[in-house]
Amino acid sequence: MRKVTIVGAGAVGSTAAFALSESGLVDEIVIVDINDDRAWGNAWDIAHGVPLIQPVKVRNGSYADSKDSDVVVITVGVPEVTGESRLVPLRKNAAILNSIVPQIVENSPNGKILVVSNPVDILTYLTYKISKLPKNQVFGLGTVLDSSRFRCMLSNDFGIDGRSVHGFMLGEHGDSQVAAWSLTNIAGVSVEEYAKVVGKELPEGYHDLVENNVKQSAFDVWEKKGPNCYCVADAIKSVVCAILRNEHTILPVSSFLEGEYGLDNVCLSVPAIVAESGVVRTLEVEIAEDEKEKLLKSGNMLKSLIAELEAE
Repeated sequence: MRKVTIVGAGAVGSTAAFALSESGLVDEIVIVDINDDRAWGNAWDIAHGVPLIQPVKVRNGSYADSKDSDVVVITVGVPEVTGESRLVPLRKNAAILNSIVPQIVENSPNGKILVVSNPVDILTYLTYKISKLPKNQVFGLGTVLDSSRFRCMLSNDFGIDGRSVHGFMLGEHGDSQVAAWSLTNIAGVSVEEYAKVVGKELPEGYHDLVENNVKQSAFDVWEKKGPNCYCVADAIKSVVCAILRNEHTILPVSSFLEGEYGLDNVCLSVPAIVAESGVVRTLEVEIAEDEKEKLLKSGNMLKSLIAELEAE
């Protein structure tokens, strides 16, 4: 029986539960939230539609009800506030993780923990340290969605199916993330070469324009409607499905590094093979020198925040 627990019944958690219920891959979904009424309402809202789709059991519950989950998705947390030091929500989220992670591990010691709450890279690091689980079992959503946004923007620019665009945003899920143009291709050729083939003239500074748009897009959506939840749910589903189907899919999840790309003792996104056991391995692939430097800078920035947090 394939079982997924979602911790947090807010916009992201509830939408992810709905997306997974529609996937046909999950037999049971448990929604856990400190506000059990909200968890109950979202669970039954989804469950009432189950007779119209493939069978799946959706319910609210406690951490005891999450027992033997294949995947536990953490979406709960205190958001960052503009103008506020990042350490303020980090302290609060660290306290939340110290409370919930031991309960997750106690009930699902063999489960994979997928951290979605922001700042996802630091919270993934804290979850890994608190859980004391093998590093393959604990990882964050990282730049899976950022990479999808990257591909979406390129597909829109060229008028092609986004599945024909291959590329990654790497590093922090945040302002220091890096567009890996050296790994990006359309039909197996670089973006510039493809533009020549189809007779499209790229504007000056095209790389920077696209990269900045990717970084800004989440804020643009938030300003119009509030939380980004549908695209986040799709990103969560892609990772969970890679685990449940043992796909060995290459995804830029945030995982614990031990020397890859010159970084260690930090979690951030690089290409990784994701399958039933979690992160099977991270891939240290060749990227352009300037991209490597930006990735190193992104990782060191995260390490400095972790050091500040741990020094308290």
